[in-house]
Amino acid sequence: MRLSRYGFIVKAPDLELFKHHGRIKSEGFDLAVSGVSTLEEAIMAAQEMLTRRIELIELCGGFTAEEEAAIREAINDHVPLGRAVTRPEDQDRVQWG
Repeated sequence: MRLSRYGFIVKAPDLELFKHHGRIKSEGFDLAVSGVSTLEEAIMAAQEMLTRRIELIELCGGFTAEEEAAIREAINDHVPLGRAVTRPEDQDRVQWG
């Protein structure tokens, strides 16, 4: 199946789920973006993305592996879920929220 509907969830301390969201859409591409500050908001965002028929969800690198697992469980592994990670040699250059 060729994917065309993507979701991306970004996490930062001052983001609010119902305030910070957007969409990029063309004829063959649809991206829903949600900004959150907590795991609970991320779970709500992921669940809401499923109602929009999102086919793949990516998390920003600000999420931990444990948070990724909690989100995966909350959506019953219904769609592929990934997490952007920084190379180990770049970790000291990144300060997450």
